[in-house]
Amino acid sequence: MSHVRRQIREAAATVLTGLTTTGERVFQSRMRPLTDSDLPCLLINTDDEVIDTQGFDATPLQERELTLSIRAVAKQTATLDDVLDTILAEVETALAGQTLGDRAKGLLLEKINIEMNDELEKPVGIASDIYRVTYYTTAGTPGTAL
Repeated sequence: MSHVRRQIREAAATVLTGLTTTGERVFQSRMRPLTDSDLPCLLINTDDEVIDTQGFDATPLQERELTLSIRAVAKQTATLDDVLDTILAEVETALAGQTLGDRAKGLLLEKINIEMNDELEKPVGIASDIYRVTYYTTAGTPGTAL
């Protein structure tokens, strides 16, 4: 079975596929080379994770706090900020009240980051919704959420 991190990433991609602005352009990749035809799009990543182990028996409970990043990427245009804000609104609306397939016990939007990237073929803007996802496992079973 895949790690719960992957299960959460895949569940987020399922929820976010088909949004008005990004459509089917939802990628679970941190390093995807993007072309003009890929934009605007969403990149879904599971980043840092803090694990708090509770108990000292053979299978202690682990509370996990995962950073889930949803990055909206769009071409630089005169309306770039408006496009990024629209995508963020669609993402936040779609994820409101979600449990990501009952894997996550809590999904909390913590912050939004905005940046420009001129290293691609054409400059792009990137707006990131950063969520904290809480889930539980037992030690030694990272593929099974409780």
